[in-house]
Amino acid sequence: MDKRVDIFNLLKNEGKLTKVLVYSAMDTINDPFEKTTTKSYLNPISLDALIKEVTPDSLVWKYFGQIPMGSKQIICEKKYINLLKTADKIKISDNYYKVRKDNSKGWAIQEREDYIIIVAELKIL
Repeated sequence: MDKRVDIFNLLKNEGKLTKVLVYSAMDTINDPFEKTTTKSYLNPISLDALIKEVTPDSLVWKYFGQIPMGSKQIICEKKYINLLKTADKIKISDNYYKVRKDNSKGWAIQEREDYIIIVAELKIL
């Protein structure tokens, strides 16, 4: 029997978790010859996560490529990995973010044993 401490339960009891709204989107092809598409957002799904600012030091030492200032790290339970892979935009407080993709169009999701870390860029509307 595994007797690990549930860190998300402890953080929830301490009031350190933040509500995050995750929006998935569907692309509909309007014209098959011109390949124009319309993006429609689905209803948001909320989750509780620990939110951290991405500091300039971590921009240089931890992440490859250009990550703009105002980016956030979202630390959440591992069960939300498929939800976050389909996310098009993420709302934290009043700002919207997008999940960072690397050159091969993969997601910047770091998996740990009990949790995942997502790098979210500030989305300019």
